[in-house]
Order: sequence, then structure tokens, then C-alpha cells
Amino acid sequence: MILESGPSGLILVDGDARVVFANEHADEMLGFAPGELLGQPIEILVPDRFRDGHPELRHVFDLSPRERPMGIGRDLQARRKDGSEFPVEIALKPMTVEGRLFVLAVLVDITERKRSEDRQRLLIGELNHRIQNLFAVIQSVALSSLSGERSLREARDVFVDRLQSLGRAYTLMTEQEWRGAPLRQILASETSAFADRVTLDGIEVMVKQNAAQSFALLLHELTTNAVKYGALSAPDGSIAVRWSVERELRPNAFVLSWQEDGGPRVAPPTRSGYGRKIIEDTMRRIGKHQIEYAPGGLKYRMEAPLDKVGWVIDDPAHEGL
Repeated sequence: MILESGPSGLILVDGDARVVFANEHADEMLGFAPGELLGQPIEILVPDRFRDGHPELRHVFDLSPRERPMGIGRDLQARRKDGSEFPVEIALKPMTVEGRLFVLAVLVDITERKRSEDRQRLLIGELNHRIQNLFAVIQSVALSSLSGERSLREARDVFVDRLQSLGRAYTLMTEQEWRGAPLRQILASETSAFADRVTLDGIEVMVKQNAAQSFALLLHELTTNAVKYGALSAPDGSIAVRWSVERELRPNAFVLSWQEDGGPRVAPPTRSGYGRKIIEDTMRRIGKHQIEYAPGGLKYRMEAPLDKVGWVIDDPAHEGL
């Protein structure tokens, strides 16, 4: 009863390498009916491609039989009755009964463990990719923030602000299990200090990972510029942010506009700062953009293929994403 109810498959093999006992768990694992394995050569459970070499391995074991795990350092596969294979761990224990040698094999199906290991390797690879990508972005931000004519204190503050913007975007993506980040939340997090003066109007869009960090930096620069020089530098200034998907275009286009109003009179800058460079570099990876220094307030418009930006939430065409 103990052998039959054990959590592992148990198979007892005699000196002629024939099965003399198999518990119920082993039968189920290997796809055999109760008693069907009895008298069968053990090679019936060895995958076809390894079967010819198995007698030699048995011979080596018989020369020095001892309790040990089988196949140390390599993956083992067992063969079911229908010919399919699955990963296993096998422990061997030799036993002598009335002068005859028997070997008890303990089989454990490790299919789920292998799947977990594969998922873990995939996740580690994805995490490494994300880390390398983040390092590249941080390096770019650091080099540009700490260069130029800024004092060390000012450069440090600019650098920290931009890192915090990236951090907020990554927090949103983590909350969404890295499927992406809701655009409205990215916008809201970057403009939260001026929520009463910034209008957000658009459909619900989930932004892809790479696009999310680009949007975070873009919106951070637009907001920072508005605070220093634009609508948010004046007590009555306001900003309207609108976005939509133009489905009549092929491919479908994502369009976002940023309109400032009520701030100081705007004039084109005499030189291109790093904020402008971030905006241009960021949008170059996604689509096209346009900045208009209208006297009444800065206007910004970007357009990009929807599939580069993300997808519309609850859109049946993107249910699998």
C-alpha cells in the first residue's frame, strides 16, 4: 500500500532488465494499464533515439551498483506507451534479494518544473533587455542633462527630474504587468501639479513599453517648458491636451496635440535646448511632429502609426494584446 500510494513512480527491475513491479503512479505517468509493464524490458521506457545505447549504460551501472541519481548533468526524457516523451528525474537504488540483483527506479515527472524554468529564463531575458534599454535611456539623459552651460546644481536638478519622470512611467508599466501603460495616466502623472489648469481629452489608449518611456520624457519636457516659459508660468494660463486615432488613414494614425493658452507672448527660441532635442529625438523613433511658436501659446502636434504607439483599450481588434 505504501508503494502504491507514494507520490513518485516506482519501478523495480530484475537482473535481466525486465520490470517486475510498477506502482499505480508509474503506470499512469507512463500511460500503461495496471500490470501491463510487468515482464517488459526497461528499454520500452527509453526514447527511441537513446535506446540502442541504454544497455551499455546499464552494464556500467551493474559493474559498480550504488544508490545515485541517474543522468547527472544532463536532461532525461522518459517514453510513454504512445511514444510521447516528457522530462523526468530518476533515482536508482540497487537491492540484493536472495543473491539476485534488483534495481528500484524512482521516477518524478518534472514537466511543470521545466515549464517554470523556461518561463523564468524568458523573464530573466526580458528583464535583462529592459534593464539594458533603461540604462541606455538614462545614459542619454545624463549626458545631455550634465552638459552645456548649466551649473552643477541646475544640471543635477534637471537630471533628477527627468529620472523621476521615467520612474513614474515604469511604475505605471509595472502596475500593468509590463503590457504597457495607459496614456491618460502618463499624462496625468506628468501634469498632476497643474491638474486644474490642464485639460486631458482623448480615448483610452494603452502605450507600448518603448513608447511609454518616450511619452514620459516628451510630456515632461513640454510641461517643464510650460512652467518655465509658457502657459503654466502665468496665473491664468492653461493647456489643452487632446489625442485620438484617425482610422480613415492607413495605417491607423495616433494623433496628439498640446495647446497652450493664456501665457506670456511666445517667440521662437534663439537656440535649441536639450528639451527640444529630447522632443525631436523621442518622436523620431515613433513618428513625426510639429512645434509652432504661436504668439498666443505654444502648439505641439505629433502623429504616428497606431501600432508603434500602442492600442485602443477594449478595441476588439486588439483583444489578444
